Amino acid sequence: MPTKHIDDETWRKVEQAAVKATIATKRSVKETQMLRWLILKGLEEINEDDFQRLVKGKD
Repeated sequence: MPTKHIDDETWRKVEQAAVKATIATKRSVKETQMLRWLILKGLEEINEDDFQRLVKGKD
């Protein structure tokens, strides 16, 4: 599995999402699984307008 750097602020959000998923599903959700889900969901949802917005300001 490729390894990429994820900044601390973003990783904390992944951890928080994993906790929420664990509570919601009553099953253990590891951070790496949550990260995969977030990436896949984001890839489904992102569009060209999002790319333009992200390039102009937030990354």
